[in-house]
Amino acid sequence: MLRLLTLVFLLFLFSPEAFSQSLRERLGRTYVSSDSVDIIFELEKENLHSANDSGVYWFFVAEDYNRKFENELAHETFLKSAKLLNPEENSDLISLCYIRLNRLEATSGNWDQALYYSQKGLENATAALDSNYMGYALLDISVVYHDMEDYAKGVEYGKKAYELLADFSGARPTFKAFALNAIGINFDDWDKPDSALHYHYKILENIDELDSLRISFTFNNIGNTLLKQQKYQEAKTWLQTAVKVNMKDQNSYSLAANYTNLGTIAYQLRDFQEAEVMMDSAYKYVELSQSTEKMRDYLEEQYLFHKAKGELSAAMGYLEEFTVLKDSIFKEERVKMLGELETKYQVQTKERELAESRAALAENELLVKNRNNQVLLLVVFLLIILGVAFFIYYRQKSKNRHLEQEAKLQQIYAEQETQKKLHEQRNRISSDLHDNIGAQLTFIVSSLDNLKFMELSKESMASKIDQISAFTVETVNELRDTIWAMNKDNISLQDLETRLSTLISKAKNACPQIAFELHFDQNLEKDFLLNSMEGVNFYRIAQEAINNAIKHAGASRIRIYFKGTVDRLQVCIEDNGKGIAGTGFGNGLGNMKTRAERIGRALKIDSEIGQGTQVCIQ
Repeated sequence: MLRLLTLVFLLFLFSPEAFSQSLRERLGRTYVSSDSVDIIFELEKENLHSANDSGVYWFFVAEDYNRKFENELAHETFLKSAKLLNPEENSDLISLCYIRLNRLEATSGNWDQALYYSQKGLENATAALDSNYMGYALLDISVVYHDMEDYAKGVEYGKKAYELLADFSGARPTFKAFALNAIGINFDDWDKPDSALHYHYKILENIDELDSLRISFTFNNIGNTLLKQQKYQEAKTWLQTAVKVNMKDQNSYSLAANYTNLGTIAYQLRDFQEAEVMMDSAYKYVELSQSTEKMRDYLEEQYLFHKAKGELSAAMGYLEEFTVLKDSIFKEERVKMLGELETKYQVQTKERELAESRAALAENELLVKNRNNQVLLLVVFLLIILGVAFFIYYRQKSKNRHLEQEAKLQQIYAEQETQKKLHEQRNRISSDLHDNIGAQLTFIVSSLDNLKFMELSKESMASKIDQISAFTVETVNELRDTIWAMNKDNISLQDLETRLSTLISKAKNACPQIAFELHFDQNLEKDFLLNSMEGVNFYRIAQEAINNAIKHAGASRIRIYFKGTVDRLQVCIEDNGKGIAGTGFGNGLGNMKTRAERIGRALKIDSEIGQGTQVCIQ
């Protein structure tokens, strides 16, 4: 039979409908399929493809531990889940992790850790702009302060939570109710019953939006406050309502509290028969809940009930049970401690009797001497502590001063390195201006001077002037490129792409028969920065290669593409022209090679006759 059920479950889990669900939805079945939890977890291990998937998986495992009251495993696994979950995809699950961690620490009385996890939850929800879980984190802080009996702070944080949720149009009604409850219980234990009732009643103003099972605590809390005010009939009505709500899901823990309170009202009204019926019901649900806390409350009220009834013998019996139960956690430690104290007392008594029989005076002198030794040891111990503390303080102060000086030196060194690099860049650009622009301008001037001494025909003169004009335009363009580089400390790939696009646009207008293509690999970030020297030389090598392909290769297609990574950028210019004869470097190729070496790169040229040419900066 078990095998058959397992097979049916597996068929359901691997049905097309099940696979259409997300990992989170499939794991969510562990809340309702308690008999299949282990199988679901085992099967879903195969569907974890990312850290976030693992975070979702461990969240539901932690929830299972939490339901089984395996608190240490739950604590460890919620922390593991919170670290793995992606805040952009599952911010709400991270918030729930911190809510659960808060509860686990608060239950153990670790208030500082509980507050820490609430603060972490608040930071996570704030980063995600999730007002619902921001409010929940604040109301958790309110409850922690209530448990620490700092009711003023509890009210303060409860009101912050409620105000935030009340101003948010998408606030969950249940979260708003939780915030109001946090304020109410703080006022209740602060002995401000009117304020407590105001906030408890306020929860019920939106009762149509709420699941009564989620707010059953409200009916009980109102009853508690009225009971403290001795408004027994009103309290009884609210507690009976709480019983009806809690009966729907057989919440034995809450029912134990409800019936205990009803029994208290009954004996306060001297209706001892009713009180006995209520106490019997309370006992039933205390047993079902297996709650030591509820059993303690039940025994205490039974003691007060029988005391009010005048049955002192029975009252004392319940008082004894109450005391035993209250102290049961410490029973073994207390028995051990009492045994040790008894032994120690007997030894001391015998020693004292022996000492008294020998000499009271000698004992007194020894006592004084011991006390003096203890005082001396205490003084020495305090001096040692002060010395160690001073040493630690002085050492830390020296260390901080050293770190500050080191940081300043590193800053100065970084600034010097930056200035050095800028100076080197400016020197390289100046050299480039002198070697290229200067030489070209000198050639232009020389050519113009030579024209004065040449006897040329009108056509030859026009041809010479056209050559000088074209060379002048080329020089002006190079000067513009150099100025473009000098005006920037850095040149981004986006700037380089824009500059090359402009060059290609002009080339297309001049040579419409040639197809141009400019391409950047997807893994290259356009905002990556090159220094100005690298940027201008990449551009000029590409420019020279394009010009060579247009003028000499007879190409119909020219492609420029950037590849590699930003750490090692490669630029290639390839054409489908007639190729380059020979392997040597001419003037144009030699200039490109020089420019590549100037920025610490190599120029690689692959060409075959009739197969085109590829020029790469590596």
